[in-house]
Amino acid sequence: MRHCFALLPVLLLAAPLCAQSDLAFPQMAVGGNPAYETVLQITNEVEASNPILISVYQGLLAGAANGTALPVRFDGGAPTTTNAVTLTPFQEYTTILTGTGATLMNGWVRVQSTIAGGKISGNLIFRQRSGTTVVDSVGSTTPQRFRQAIVQLDTREAGSDAGLAFVNADNSPVVVTFDLFKGQVPAASSLPVTLQPNQHYAKLLSEMFPGFGNQQGTLVIEAAPNRAVSCMALRLDGGRLTSIPVRPLGFSFAYSVTSDAGGTLETGFWMFDMVGFNLIGSGKIESPSPAELSEVTGSWIGTNFQFRYRKVFQDGTVGVVVFNGTSAGRESTAGADGKSKAVTGKVTTLGPDGRVISLNNFTAFHKFGSPPQQ
Repeated sequence: MRHCFALLPVLLLAAPLCAQSDLAFPQMAVGGNPAYETVLQITNEVEASNPILISVYQGLLAGAANGTALPVRFDGGAPTTTNAVTLTPFQEYTTILTGTGATLMNGWVRVQSTIAGGKISGNLIFRQRSGTTVVDSVGSTTPQRFRQAIVQLDTREAGSDAGLAFVNADNSPVVVTFDLFKGQVPAASSLPVTLQPNQHYAKLLSEMFPGFGNQQGTLVIEAAPNRAVSCMALRLDGGRLTSIPVRPLGFSFAYSVTSDAGGTLETGFWMFDMVGFNLIGSGKIESPSPAELSEVTGSWIGTNFQFRYRKVFQDGTVGVVVFNGTSAGRESTAGADGKSKAVTGKVTTLGPDGRVISLNNFTAFHKFGSPPQQ
C-alpha cells in the first residue's frame, strides 16, 4: 500500500492559490513497469524574462538516500538532477520527466525563480503509460505552504485508505506533528515527524495510524513554530486514486476594544484561515452597533499578531483599522492546561489622510473552546 501511495499522490487546494517564486511539489514518480512519468507545467507570471531552476530530489523510497539529488530525463535528454530555462513574459513551459531505467523512483520537485520578484505558478501531473497509451493520470496544482492545515478523511469503505506527502524545502530541520481526531476526541496519539533539509515524507493513513481502521476522521497538520511546509493528500479506493483537499486550519476569535480608562468601546469576532503565516478571512462588529461581515487580512509570525480591514466613516470617506498585538505563544493561544491565553495589543484607526484618529487597547481569545485564562 505504501508503494501505491508513493506513485500517484495528488493535491487540490481549497484555499486561494497565489503565484510564488519558489514552488515545492511534494511528490513525483518516474520509471517502473508500466512506466510512470511526471509532466511539469510552469507559467511565468511577470512581464519580464524570468530565469527558473528545476531541481529533483529523491524520496524516502526506491533505495537511495532521502533528500539527495535524483537524476531524471527532461524531455528524453541525458540524465540530470536540474534543468535551467528562461521564460519570456507570461510564457508557459512544459517538460516531461522520465526515469533513467526500469526501476520505479519517487521524490519531489522544486521550481525556483532566480530573480527577485520572479513570480511563477505551475502544475504537476503523474501519468502511467502502457506502451504509448496513457492509462492513468492525476495532477497537483501549485503547492501552498501551510503553518497549520486540516484534512477530512473517510476510510469506511472496504479497500479505501488515505495518504499524505510533504517535504522540507528549507535549509534547517523541521518537525511536523499530525493529530487524528474522530469528532472532538483524539483518535490516536500525536505523531511527530522530523525531516532534514530536502527530505521527503509520503505514507498512507493506515501506516501512520494503524489502529484507526475504517471510519471517518479529521487529520490536523502542524509545522514547528515559525515554519510552514508544502503538503498534499489523496484517497485510495483499491487501485484508484482521487484528491483530498488540504485546507488551512481555521480560527474564530472573539475580541474587545477598550479605552485606557477600561471602558468597552467595541466587541466582535474574527474568522480566518492561516495560509502559511498569512491570515485571510472576515470580521464582524457585534457592539455597540452590529455590522456586516468585512474582509480582514493580516499575518501571524512567531508572537507577532497583526491584521487590518477597511472602515467606511459616517461621511463616506474610507480609512483603515489596524490591530497590532502579541500572542501568548508562537502562533498559538493555548496554555499548557489547554485554556486560551489572550492575544493583546493596540488597535489604531487611520483616517483617509493616513492620520491617527484613535488608539485603543484590544484583547482577543478563541471564541469556541476553552474559556480564556483569568
